[in-house]
Amino acid sequence: MLELVFAPAHDWIGKPDAEIVDATMKELERLFPTEISADGSKAKLRKSIVVKTPMSVYKTIPNCEPARPLQRSPVGNFYLAGDYTKQKYLASMEGAVLSGKLAAKAIAEDALERQGGASGAGAKGGVEKKEIVGVAA
Repeated sequence: MLELVFAPAHDWIGKPDAEIVDATMKELERLFPTEISADGSKAKLRKSIVVKTPMSVYKTIPNCEPARPLQRSPVGNFYLAGDYTKQKYLASMEGAVLSGKLAAKAIAEDALERQGGASGAGAKGGVEKKEIVGVAA
């Protein structure tokens, strides 16, 4: 089973499903030539469903990255998680998951710091505090 997402999809949203599937198979053949062939002589396409959701992913514009907030907010003990926060993916399920992990890491680091055990190599439990830095895609 393979699931693919085209984003942003403005060039594809109006095309017929068959054309999208055909273009996808050609791209998969290019990426995985030993496993997939667009003519069906290798791995077989058994079923395909094309779901079109207009405006499901935002389109980035220049200089919008600085507006994305970090998971650790300037308000004490208040954290943010979601695909809109600063992390390496755009608005996506992957971005939301990564943001949740970064938020959990910030919460754990701050909890250790409040307990007085997160100040370097000699930290309680051997945990070293590291700064979380958002990564731009």
